[in-house]
Amino acid sequence: MFTMTLRDTKQLLRFAIAKRNFPWEIDARRKKMSTWVTKQFGGNMEKVEMSIPTIEKPDQLLLKVKAASVNLIDTVMRKGYGRELCSAVKNLRNCSVNSTILLPFIGGRDCSGIVEQTGGNVKRFKKDDEVMAVVDPFSSGTHAEFVVVNESNCVLKPTNISYIDGAAFPYTACTAWSALVSVARINPYNATSQRVLIHGGAGGIGTTAVQMLKAWNISKVVVTCSNDCFNMMQELGAIPIDYKNPGVLEKLISEGPFDVVLDCVQSELAEWSSKVMGLWRNSVHVSLLSPLLSDTDRYGIPFGIASTAVKYFLRVTLPTVRRGQWYSYAFFTPYPECMQQISEFLKDGKMKPVIDRIFKYDELPIAYEKVLKKKGRGKTIINLSES
Repeated sequence: MFTMTLRDTKQLLRFAIAKRNFPWEIDARRKKMSTWVTKQFGGNMEKVEMSIPTIEKPDQLLLKVKAASVNLIDTVMRKGYGRELCSAVKNLRNCSVNSTILLPFIGGRDCSGIVEQTGGNVKRFKKDDEVMAVVDPFSSGTHAEFVVVNESNCVLKPTNISYIDGAAFPYTACTAWSALVSVARINPYNATSQRVLIHGGAGGIGTTAVQMLKAWNISKVVVTCSNDCFNMMQELGAIPIDYKNPGVLEKLISEGPFDVVLDCVQSELAEWSSKVMGLWRNSVHVSLLSPLLSDTDRYGIPFGIASTAVKYFLRVTLPTVRRGQWYSYAFFTPYPECMQQISEFLKDGKMKPVIDRIFKYDELPIAYEKVLKKKGRGKTIINLSES
């Protein structure tokens, strides 16, 4: 008869534990990761080795990044844009009154990748799942080999798209969703009666917004862009108008009136929005160019908020309110329902990424300079699969 001693039992347990691949384990040989950081605001970007981030909350995931996008917000935050507000939000999260250290800065608001670890409360994902993810602006970004994200900010990547394609949408989609859905209240049920004008329609947010609206069968979507982008915008289903044309205002009026005007870029055309918006239709002009972050950087939190409020009320005049026209700001915010919607649209072929250029991971500083010039059509993507 076979009997096991206590010593035998302990050895057997050690062997079983050593051989088992727990879902939260990383290869013990891989303790470090490559990361692009900015050590001083406005300084040069450096590629360094850092410890792989660890899961701190039970609803988080650790992802191995396969592709990530570069957005304009990354290029300006690297120079210190939004540092006061980001520091204040982090202090609230940490229940701290001490100054929060925001450096070194790691950019990147979205990515596609593979699940490496899952927190104890994660139910929708498991190790090796292929996902798309978005990261809030107060957390370390995706321009690294690994990143920790919240489960609610992830969605399974459709199998019919690549990692490159999967990294093209999360940030721009959530930003467009914030403006069009959360502020302007457009949805699949009322889109067929809505007319939308988008200033800066050829950029990442603009091309994403157009495709979202067309997937909802929007009545009409008009975009302002340069004439060399006309073919691209027409293929997406939008009506393009050259913003440099001397008769641009008359053309916009003839295509209107619009229920929603969305500003993706700084433009003099935005000052004319009241002339192209509908009367007594609860029309809204939504701008993604709030002065809040720059004002709080310049004046501090209290006075910065006050300065932004003054600028807002100067923009919202009594005559426009009397005509049933409103003005509002919108900000990038992760939306789980948006992520799910985009995943479904990509799976069904209702949306396709508009990619301007793909860079290697080692070329990230070049990609930042390219995006900062604001001349791109669609998205700039970083490919980490070959790094």
